[in-house]
Amino acid sequence: MLEQIFGSAARTEILKFFCVHAQEKVFIRELARRLNLQLNSIRRELDNLEDFGLLKSAEDNGKKFYFANQDFPLFLEVKNLVLKAITLEEMFLADKMSKVSGLKLLIFTGLLTKAPTLTDILIVGKIRKRDFDKYLRKIAAGLSHELRFTFLSTEDYLYRLSIVDKFIYDIWAHNKIVVVDKISKEQEKRRAKDFGLKHFKEEAGAEKPRKN
Repeated sequence: MLEQIFGSAARTEILKFFCVHAQEKVFIRELARRLNLQLNSIRRELDNLEDFGLLKSAEDNGKKFYFANQDFPLFLEVKNLVLKAITLEEMFLADKMSKVSGLKLLIFTGLLTKAPTLTDILIVGKIRKRDFDKYLRKIAAGLSHELRFTFLSTEDYLYRLSIVDKFIYDIWAHNKIVVVDKISKEQEKRRAKDFGLKHFKEEAGAEKPRKN
């Protein structure tokens, strides 16, 4: 969506970076590495954004670094637009991730929900990690810190749940977005079935009243 507004994939990624990392000052090569973009395209777009007024630059030890111009009259409007677009993109990515084969549980937490947990995304199930790579990279691009994600098998997750593991407990105890939760539904069905079977056995084993 932002690419259609700003007209360039490189420009969009740079704007996203400086809106999320508004306090940072970065050199061209560092920015190219962090955004995985070609140095020439980065340099051209940085010059354009500086000419427009959204960015500023300065020299340090013979190197030129760039930073957001938060005094630019339209900076807040651009930042709000970018952050809203990032939120919509995360929702779109969450929907895509929810359709990955074998997924049992998908929770957004940590930095994504401002929760004090040790991970930002919990992924549980019999899945291939590479199926999530492109989605995780896109989500990471919109964060001010490195994205933390955790893959667990269903068996490992259930074991941790049974012993009230702190890592899992903290995820459920704080702000979270539960995108997919097939495990709880399966457990509820299993409990209902076990209760029904137990109830049936008790009824069947009860002594029938004798006829006089």
